[in-house]
Amino acid sequence: MREGLGRYRLQNIKNLTNIVRKTILYIVIMKVKRHFQEYLSDGKGVIIRMYEPRSEEEKLFLEQYDPGEYEKPSVTADIVVFTLDAKNSLSVLLIKRGGYPYKDCWAIPGGFVEISESVDEAAARELKEETDLDGLPITQIGTFGAVDRDPRMRVISVAYMAFVPKDRLHIKAGDDARDAQMFEISSDADGLVLIGERNVVKETGLAFDHAHILHTALERLRNRIDYTQDAFRFLKNDQSFTIYELKKIYEAVKGDNEDAGNFRRDFLKKYVASGIVEETGEKSRGTGSRAATLYYIKNPGVCGKPMQ
Repeated sequence: MREGLGRYRLQNIKNLTNIVRKTILYIVIMKVKRHFQEYLSDGKGVIIRMYEPRSEEEKLFLEQYDPGEYEKPSVTADIVVFTLDAKNSLSVLLIKRGGYPYKDCWAIPGGFVEISESVDEAAARELKEETDLDGLPITQIGTFGAVDRDPRMRVISVAYMAFVPKDRLHIKAGDDARDAQMFEISSDADGLVLIGERNVVKETGLAFDHAHILHTALERLRNRIDYTQDAFRFLKNDQSFTIYELKKIYEAVKGDNEDAGNFRRDFLKKYVASGIVEETGEKSRGTGSRAATLYYIKNPGVCGKPMQ
């Protein structure tokens, strides 16, 4: 009798212990869950604290708020993709629109921002869809919000630019495009002239306000190249290149010739002396009979960032 009672009490103690253990575990899990629910990521590894109502009155206001009370604009992400063609001429990717409005007109790749993605994520997605390239650095160049820029509805565009070596491009038209081509950027008295393999497009023939976006991107690129390492992004191989290769990139972007001696001195001062690039210890045959020193970028991740 006593032995049976002892086993009964021991079993109750075990059950109680399990209940206590599970209760404590549940409390810990719920606290951790609430903690993480208070935060979210902006997609760049930055943790942002979510907003919390500061009173019951505010909580009720947010619960009853009707977002349909006000008209809302749509948002698109457009991305200007620059590269250098076989002639070392600055070129840009354009797609031929397959639907209205501006059907059959050439345009900068882009699309509407989905409700569950950030604008940066939308731009990266569009870049992936049009070039099959993933993870490339992109730079925001501006927001374009003229009331009548899109005949369908109120649309605000956030524009970006990316720099892609020619041999890494795998151009493909997206679902809503009929064609996609690289166009050499030139100009005449009337403005930009874009020269493709099968088409020549003047800036007035671009869809929406994309001529304005392209002009802005070109201005930003030409202004940035002297104080960032944007030029390195155009290199075929940033782990083995010559001063001459980088000089040709500067000339293509700026649309002007660079003095070889001055450019070499600037390169050595800005990039070598600062530790951004170093010699590989190897030589490459240059355009003439002289061997050219090969350089490599020590930290490719700094490309596009301002120089210290």
